[in-house]
Amino acid sequence: MDSNVLPLFPEDNLKLPAASGSVWKVDHQDPATVPVPLQIVINKVEGPYTEQDRKLWTFLLHAVFDEIGENTVHELNIIDINRVFREVGGKHDSAWIWESAKRLTRTVIEWEYTFEDDRFDGVSSLFGAQISKPMRAAGILRFSFPALLIPIIKQPSRFARLRVHFLIKLSGKYAVTLYEILEGYANRHDPSFTVSLKELRHWLKVPDNSYDDWKDFKKRVLDPAVDQINDDPLGAGFTVAYTPLRQGRFYDAVTFRVDKTNARRAIEGTIRRNIKTKANRGNPTARPILKPDTYARARKAGPGLDVHGAEADFWAFWESKGRPAFDKSADAAFIGWCRKKAAEL
Repeated sequence: MDSNVLPLFPEDNLKLPAASGSVWKVDHQDPATVPVPLQIVINKVEGPYTEQDRKLWTFLLHAVFDEIGENTVHELNIIDINRVFREVGGKHDSAWIWESAKRLTRTVIEWEYTFEDDRFDGVSSLFGAQISKPMRAAGILRFSFPALLIPIIKQPSRFARLRVHFLIKLSGKYAVTLYEILEGYANRHDPSFTVSLKELRHWLKVPDNSYDDWKDFKKRVLDPAVDQINDDPLGAGFTVAYTPLRQGRFYDAVTFRVDKTNARRAIEGTIRRNIKTKANRGNPTARPILKPDTYARARKAGPGLDVHGAEADFWAFWESKGRPAFDKSADAAFIGWCRKKAAEL
């Protein structure tokens, strides 16, 4: 699963993944998509994490994607959020948003990923939010994505480009998870893959001792999820077919094949050209995301220095100079900044 997953945009077209479309407007001709780290990056999830929570997290990620790494805290109007969910078949009241946000703050994930030649493991909460009575009364959701997750979110080594409105429309945790997995394969050169039933059950988070028989698993888990996706190929952007594989008397694996629709292929070409044009123009106002190992290198360059405090001063100085382009890289500039500040102590 890890080695053959390809992003929608090739490396020579776009240095960083980017959100596309407007999350505030349902439009099949310009779908709202956002890159989300694949299941292979997230090893373990603990907490009251429901499919509704995953939908809200993905929606909020798209809504503030361009701000992540620059703004620590984000604010959105609850009414505006609920309007979009209601439009695609969600609940009519907004109380669920506050409850979902609370569950997200209590969700902890473990991840493992590689950045260039280095491997990083970590544990973090998935979300932060203010859910006090004054915020509820104001109808404003104030939230943040944990700092340790930002490099993974903004520079994922492996990601699926999720269609936000289609994801929201799905019902049932198995359909949501299967769509996320399949989307990670939709852009491979060979859009088919084989997975053991044991691993598929693990991916879908099927409880132990539930649907152990293939017929029950097929009827209760797999077919309902596949049917939901295939019922709306325009929204999903693909259709999926699967073939169960036997070993002896028993089924022990499944081969999936994901076929993108012609409409999606045309849309992707337009999105790719638009984002490539935007990237080629350059964006001098965007703050680069520092590599995960930069902080360790900065500590070595500036012994005794609070590198995170120095980082705040570094970006403030950079902004005061009009956000100029870096001669080498933001990482090299920040390390040099820490070396200089440590020498001044």
